[in-house]
Amino acid sequence: MTGTPSTRRTGGSGWAFQATNAEVLEALARGEQRTSLRELFGTQALEELSSLAVAARTARQRRRRGGGALSRVLIVPGMMGSRLCDVPSRAGAKRGARAKALWVDPARIRAGHLARLSLFGTRSRNMRPAGALFPDYARLKLMLTIEGFDARFFAYDWRFGIEQIGAALAAKIRAGASPVSLVAHSMGGLIARVAAKHLPKRWIERLVMLGTPNRGAFAPVLALRGTYPFVRRLSRLDLEHSPEELAAQVFCSFPGLYQLLPSAYEAGEIDLLDPRSWPESGPQPDAALLARVSEARGRMADPDRRMAQIVGTHRETVISVRRTPAGFEYGSSANGDGTVPIRLAMVPALETYFADEAHGELVNNPRIIAAVTSLLRGDGGCGLARRFTPLREPTTRFDDTQLRSVPAGKIDWRGLDSAQREAVLADLEGGRVS
Repeated sequence: MTGTPSTRRTGGSGWAFQATNAEVLEALARGEQRTSLRELFGTQALEELSSLAVAARTARQRRRRGGGALSRVLIVPGMMGSRLCDVPSRAGAKRGARAKALWVDPARIRAGHLARLSLFGTRSRNMRPAGALFPDYARLKLMLTIEGFDARFFAYDWRFGIEQIGAALAAKIRAGASPVSLVAHSMGGLIARVAAKHLPKRWIERLVMLGTPNRGAFAPVLALRGTYPFVRRLSRLDLEHSPEELAAQVFCSFPGLYQLLPSAYEAGEIDLLDPRSWPESGPQPDAALLARVSEARGRMADPDRRMAQIVGTHRETVISVRRTPAGFEYGSSANGDGTVPIRLAMVPALETYFADEAHGELVNNPRIIAAVTSLLRGDGGCGLARRFTPLREPTTRFDDTQLRSVPAGKIDWRGLDSAQREAVLADLEGGRVS
């Protein structure tokens, strides 16, 4: 079987990192670009996704012949869950040049191009979103398609604030001229709630949130400090920057990241929106961006009957932070999904279900996706637990100094074979902030 023109035109190990979502789906269904797709998805997931892609294509063809409108579903990824690309120059566009993916292309990260994502400079104006990161969201899209939904992605530039992105989502929904349902992962749930406040209720039939930090999370604190494990693993691929440099020059420039900081405090906890609460050493948050957080989060719609959430449990999660002479000290327990503490996910009056799963896998677990399908259809139950009893276990404590002491030697992506690349990406996947 021959490939699509674009598949034949661009081959090689790095093909999947520059291909569009549509091209990847086509390659999955046709069994093409196996080496590159294996690096992207991993061996086991590749086989599963290839089978799902064939089934989804068959389902689309069958329904196209049968006619009739499908229920529209927009999938709203979490932070860092959308691909970001360089926009070609005007002259390049006239020559047919394609947008070139930066996030996430390991070859470009290797060359230090992550610095181009910083909003502190002007180069960021040449970035635009182009689809979702498929290792995270392909299974969700394919399974919803097989179940009869017209499932599409709302890709967005996750560096910006939820108020700006939420307004863009509301505009997209209006432009579709018919109501939609939303399946929103992590930060995507906050964006969806902003969009809901912009629109009459009839425009959004159902909103299902997965791992949404409705009242914030502590993972962004570590990301802004350069001590978050994902940031440190990512920096290993960047031969030009240390984790602290990436935090100070890049991550500290993202309004969206600040808006994931906790907005609820318990006795003894510090106000992370006050720049004076942060350690004087190491990467520093931008005071102006901290000052905008409360206003931005205030633009979210209150929960109503259209909304439901699925909360991940039983994963070691940072659940608290406090100041020490050495910087920040963190408390950790299994009362969360590995990224979002359960208590900060919870909102009174919001229809809530619990699943023993990690944050990133909430959108990859077939049982949870089946539950999402039931919630979208209003079947009257989704098979997940309605209650969770907090685990009573000692809190593990660690600080910035300990996190920075973990060895993080550089990895030269160009010198890795295909199996090594697959392993590096598997280690990187699932650890993004939110």
